Amino acid sequence: MTIPAAEKIAELRIKHLEMLQALITRMAGYGAAFKSYCITVTTAVIGFAFTLHRPTVAALALLPVVAFGLADAQYLRVERRFRDVFNLVRKENWDAMPSFEINLPSAPARSFLAAATSWSIVWFYMPLAFGVLVAVLGAWFNG
Repeated sequence: MTIPAAEKIAELRIKHLEMLQALITRMAGYGAAFKSYCITVTTAVIGFAFTLHRPTVAALALLPVVAFGLADAQYLRVERRFRDVFNLVRKENWDAMPSFEINLPSAPARSFLAAATSWSIVWFYMPLAFGVLVAVLGAWFNG
């Protein structure tokens, strides 16, 4: 028994969407990993500074907060672009053979600033940076 061409094309279209969804899921997973690593590195730097009794070293904990925040924002931007590609593929004619093209440069452009000011970035990294500043000030005033 052979599968009709329209059903085979629909199966291929679904496979293409599944491939895109796997990329989107991977990008979202990186964001969660960045947040986890950021807390670990920031805590380690602050702990090291408190062990040395050096408040200025605790200020270095802002570096991983900024670095991980920027990287997380970039991955969020890429994730959003892949979501746009997913929507474009989803809206294509389902009677036509899918191209299986997963090409980020051909994806709709997304602003880095929009990703960096997203609630998932701002509401995680800003309180963490504030906590680092509180720890630095606390260490500074308590000697």
